[in-house]
Amino acid sequence: MTLGQNLQAARKAKGLSQETLAEQIGVSRQALGKWEKDIALPGLDNLQAAAQVLGVSVDTLLGTEAAGPAPAVTLDAMRDLLAARDAEQRQHRRLWGLLGAAAAVVVVLLLVVQNLAYQRKMQSLTDSYAMLQSQLSSTTADLSTRMDELQDAVRQGKSTVLEWRWVPVDKLHRDVQSSWMPVLVQVTPSESTTGMTARLSVTYGDTTELHNMDVLAGDIYQAQLVFTVGQTYDLTIQWTAADGAVANEKLGTVDFTATQTEPELAWGRIGNTLDYGYYINRSGNKKYLELSCYPVEVELTVPNWMKIADVTLELRTGEEGEPLATAQLAADDWYSSGEETMMHAVWNGTFYKDDGPNKWLYADGQPFYRAIVTDATSTTWTFEVPLQKK
Repeated sequence: MTLGQNLQAARKAKGLSQETLAEQIGVSRQALGKWEKDIALPGLDNLQAAAQVLGVSVDTLLGTEAAGPAPAVTLDAMRDLLAARDAEQRQHRRLWGLLGAAAAVVVVLLLVVQNLAYQRKMQSLTDSYAMLQSQLSSTTADLSTRMDELQDAVRQGKSTVLEWRWVPVDKLHRDVQSSWMPVLVQVTPSESTTGMTARLSVTYGDTTELHNMDVLAGDIYQAQLVFTVGQTYDLTIQWTAADGAVANEKLGTVDFTATQTEPELAWGRIGNTLDYGYYINRSGNKKYLELSCYPVEVELTVPNWMKIADVTLELRTGEEGEPLATAQLAADDWYSSGEETMMHAVWNGTFYKDDGPNKWLYADGQPFYRAIVTDATSTTWTFEVPLQKK
């Protein structure tokens, strides 16, 4: 029988459980279980303690009592077995130590590889940063050069402005003190650079205002302000490059008079006055009005920002009631007569109708024409001229 079998038989013969025997020997129940299953060998001290608790000899547990020459020999054999066990355990520890060392080497190699990859990434980032710095320096130098060119152009009398204009945002407003209109001033530079900003300087009377300008599509710089009728405005543009270089150029002067805000109408083409008149005819006890000139022409002069949508002509004999007749006028092409801020167009039509009637029942009152001009914002103006009796 094996040591484990002898140990188990002696324990059961003594009537002890594994927990009780293990406690009396001073070991764990698990260790005792391994001895009984011959998975492990007890130390010499534990073997002698087990024999003493069980009331048997060590030789009995070892299974050598019947054969036995001398106990000393048995003890020597036991020592040899324990020595062999210790040697095996040391070998296992060395093996695990080698495995641990190998794992440590692998970890070190992984760290080295990761460090090399990190170094490569850092070098790549450093190179990219250096490239960006070089590009930024080049761009800054280019912007500075361009702004210097703009400044030189201003000093040499060359324009930094390709074009500029002002346009209304809303119709003319009137209050007790003044008439005024919100407007946009738009400026297109002859050359625009990245990061360039602009401010509009507006001087009127003893007042100077600075307006920051927004950048629209197409490199158009825009600022909103208010023009008051009767006021004169001096406009100057101030360019600032990304590096802080500044260039200024005067745009021009705006005399914001009533002609800048509303149309003017001349009856008949300028230089060609039509003979607007009328006749009174009787038929029985009724009077009828007939025109002496059925065609009509008016010439409109408007600021270049204004868009005219409609011109209607009314024939009237008084303020109240419906007109005797109306004529819708059509425009020739708009043109400028050398004054770029104003545009002109001739509008014409006729009261004559092929299907008649071309005379109108007449009561009391002085006949007159009323022209109604409507712009794109639905603002209307009226102009009147009396007719002469023929």
